[in-house]
Amino acid sequence: MRLDGGIACLNFVNTKDNRSKDAGIDYLQNYRHLLDLCERLEVMPPKTRQVLERLAKAYPDQAKQEFEKAIALRELLYRVLSQLTEKGKPPELELQQLSTQVANALSYLELQFEKASGEMKLIFTRPALEQPSWLMLQSVAELLTSKELSLLKKCPACYWLFLDRSKNKSRKWCSMATCGDVSKVKHAYHRKKKEQKKS
Repeated sequence: MRLDGGIACLNFVNTKDNRSKDAGIDYLQNYRHLLDLCERLEVMPPKTRQVLERLAKAYPDQAKQEFEKAIALRELLYRVLSQLTEKGKPPELELQQLSTQVANALSYLELQFEKASGEMKLIFTRPALEQPSWLMLQSVAELLTSKELSLLKKCPACYWLFLDRSKNKSRKWCSMATCGDVSKVKHAYHRKKKEQKKS
């Protein structure tokens, strides 16, 4: 799976392949896939992942429930962020739902001083099966309250969401190597068809 979103919460939302189609591939099929994603996004320390893997094995029913909640969260984030790109404002009901979840997740954050770097960080110190969702809620809260929100775009080909950090803010596709090339091929094909009809 490509990570073209530019921030953890967008890469989480983009775990459903090609949202322009109803039958797109879902890259998240179970709780372990959530942990794999967090590891790829480098938002969860290896020790925390190990603890959560043990918890998931010990409490499989709860892990399944938290996985289903995470998928529901993913779709909620997509509705909110997608409408922001289309209408410039989020849907009110969904924003209220997201706000409630963000408030709950951030209540588990604690300040921790790291001796090695001399930095103070906000982290989730209590291991819980909800932690993958909490991390995505923390990420989306940071995005929604930052200047980078103005960089949010939706790919016209696959409907994935991404941050346009290009110098002139002219990036159109989630990835030129995939959606951009496909679009060019389609455009060339249709142009050739029109030329053939004219001749």
